[in-house]
Amino acid sequence: MLRGQNFHVITGASGAGKSTLIAALRELGFAVVEEAALAVLREQQVLGSDVLPWADRPAFLEEVLARNMRNHQAAVSAAASSRAPVFFDRGVPECLAWLELSGVALQAHHLAAQAGCRYAPTVFVAEPWPEIYVRDDERQHSFEAAARSYEPTVQAYVRAGYETCILPKVPVQERVAFVLERVMGRAGVVAARGFTEG
Repeated sequence: MLRGQNFHVITGASGAGKSTLIAALRELGFAVVEEAALAVLREQQVLGSDVLPWADRPAFLEEVLARNMRNHQAAVSAAASSRAPVFFDRGVPECLAWLELSGVALQAHHLAAQAGCRYAPTVFVAEPWPEIYVRDDERQHSFEAAARSYEPTVQAYVRAGYETCILPKVPVQERVAFVLERVMGRAGVVAARGFTEG
């Protein structure tokens, strides 16, 4: 099995249902990797650090990239003897896009991270979805700002050689079935049915 072949990224717009989908997949018993940026944000706030997107965005993004790399390596180690899919809430390629948008020139270690942390050839993409978008303490930006970041995020994966698969704007149970059918075929449909009927 190619390294990362069963690592499936779910990316796209902020507030478009990615984390809800990831949580539903975890409920079914699948291995999932939480969004690195959110984990870093929470940790830095607890520490009272300035490594925050509104205080020192480049430093924050470097930390997010490092966390994504560690998450990928941990998944490689955990999946060494398994062919089961692992679902990632975002991945390395978009970290490079965010760095560039923040005025940071990409360096050798950035490109090496993208080359070394590979995922399945197709990434799942959640489009901006205003009807479900909610602002909270951690998602402080407007829907318009979230929508503006969507295209650079998706293009980061395209430039890195991935294909994209747009998630339908349907209830989470139907999204789960959509993803699993493409990842696991008929077995995924059966697993999704167990979730929707449970």
